[in-house]
Amino acid sequence: MKKGNNLLLGISTSTRAKLSTQGYLEALNRMSDYQTMYELIYELGSEKKISNTEGLLLASLFGARSKDIDINVINLKDVFKSTKISKQELTKELDRCSGIILGTPVYFGDRSSLFEKLVEHIRTNKIDTKNKIFGMVTAGAKRNGGQETTLVFGLLDALNLGFNVVGNGPPTSQFGGTGWAGDIGKIQDDNFGIDTSMGVGKRVKRYFEIISSKATSKKELTIGILYSGFNKKGDMRIQDLILNIQKSGVETKLIDIDRLKIKPCLACAKCPHTLETDYGCIIKDDMSEIRELFGGINGLILISRKGNDKIGKYQLFLERTRFIRRSNFIMSDIPFGVYSIEDKLTGSQLSTRMFMSFLRHNVFVVSPLVQSISDGSNTVRIGHIDELCCNLIKIASKTKSAISKSKSRYTYKSIGYGNT
Repeated sequence: MKKGNNLLLGISTSTRAKLSTQGYLEALNRMSDYQTMYELIYELGSEKKISNTEGLLLASLFGARSKDIDINVINLKDVFKSTKISKQELTKELDRCSGIILGTPVYFGDRSSLFEKLVEHIRTNKIDTKNKIFGMVTAGAKRNGGQETTLVFGLLDALNLGFNVVGNGPPTSQFGGTGWAGDIGKIQDDNFGIDTSMGVGKRVKRYFEIISSKATSKKELTIGILYSGFNKKGDMRIQDLILNIQKSGVETKLIDIDRLKIKPCLACAKCPHTLETDYGCIIKDDMSEIRELFGGINGLILISRKGNDKIGKYQLFLERTRFIRRSNFIMSDIPFGVYSIEDKLTGSQLSTRMFMSFLRHNVFVVSPLVQSISDGSNTVRIGHIDELCCNLIKIASKTKSAISKSKSRYTYKSIGYGNT
């Protein structure tokens, strides 16, 4: 087989895992289309030859398949609970892969202990994760059994390790694959879980397509900066962020969210398809500026501040981005960065909330999550602004080129609200 440009590593952290590496690859070779993929998962599940996590992982790897992508798979049970695969082999595969799709069962709304062992293994062995992509699928015994919290915790771990992360893409554009199955092999009954897992693979494949594209000149790029919660427009932290981007020759466009006149979302059913305008919201206010910005940038950094005397409009702004998401995911495929500041220990979990919300816009969330936390006398900084800007600009230059060549478009489909 011709070697691809990227190696995708599938990792299962299920203690019920049954397949060998060769078993995964043989199963994938039997999947010629969606129908055969589903039939095989149904067959293997009915015969209890796969765990539920493995069924979702197979679906996600099927979604990622491409002539430009090589696939390898490792069950961590074979690394940490037996000697079938050595830790050295795991290290080698982690080093040489371009991205990971990880499957985990849910344990009380969190991931498995094998996932935790993987995190420590990556840290201990100082494995290079820069510019590598990470997506997740997870299986829980109930439909609302902690799948989304498990995905969020796992993606947060990945960001802190240095990976960039993706969700599962349209039509749901959530945090990853969410499977519903308790007994071994029952995942074959959950079409929704299989489809959302396949979506993770498609998003990883799209990331590989983008980073393999020709880079656009930095002089042609525009990075948007949104900020909220600052008393002064000239705050040095905002200025440092601007300078970090502009020193690369990249243009910046700034919007102070707090100066905008923003009305609360009505939670109506008007956006976006029933209106004949590009704006797409029945409310006429300054959110039109945000819509215009999002339609003309190649990357976005959101910087928000909590704990000072000024109450920002971040949350009000966030809920109004509903109509922008419904406008066929116009932010799709652009890199997104987070910079959160807490001047007092508020416990707001701001950085986590920001990356979670914007992942729903079908973006690539770029590492690191930059955080500044102060207790009044001491300040702790997590992540570096220059590293964030460098990573974001690199992906933005590829995204601009890839989007201009792409013939496909994302389409928003209403799911929920009485629809399936």
